[in-house]
Order: sequence, then structure tokens, then C-alpha cells
Amino acid sequence: MKKITILGHDLNVSFNMAAEIEYEELSGKPFDLQEMNTQKATMQQCYAVLKVSNDKVPFTFEELNRKAKYSETVELKAAVIEAMNDWLGIPAVMAQEAQPQPAGEEEKNA
Repeated sequence: MKKITILGHDLNVSFNMAAEIEYEELSGKPFDLQEMNTQKATMQQCYAVLKVSNDKVPFTFEELNRKAKYSETVELKAAVIEAMNDWLGIPAVMAQEAQPQPAGEEEKNA
């Protein structure tokens, strides 16, 4: 389990089946890694992970999206991806290849 600080609160980040189910509750959609291609879906997954990894999340999903700094969301997303990779058993090489590249990077690498 990893700890991160977001919006001034130290929170745990871990991934398990409960996180998948919480994502389904938040999004109203089945959990599917192939569908994690929008910011909305990604942030819903991050918030779901925070909810199941902590007794209480001291901010709402809306507050996370409106108030978190870019650097905090980057750290949160990285921690969630790491936790997902650990739980799903994805080898490190495959996990690196699966990570989205910043806008414009696809053209450089093509």
C-alpha cells in the first residue's frame, strides 16, 4: 500500500476487487481497462481507489477534480496505476508500454 498527499490529506492507495466494484458504482459502467481512455473514467477510478483504500475520503469526487493541483493528480494516477499493476500481476515492461503518453508524444515516437 502506498501513501500519497492530495488536497492536504495523507491517503492510502491500494487496488483490489473492491476498487473495481466501487468504480462501477461511481461510473455506472462495467470495469474495463480498455475503457479507461478518458480523464473522467481515469479520475473515477482514482476516486474509487481512494474510497476503498481509506476509512474516509475527506473530499468529494467533484472537489478532487476542481481543487487538486495537476501535480497531485499526476501522483495519484501514477500511484493507482502502480497499485493496479501489482494486483493484476502485470509485468513492469508491459505496464510501461500501457502507460498513456503525453499529448504529442505519439507523433514523435512514430
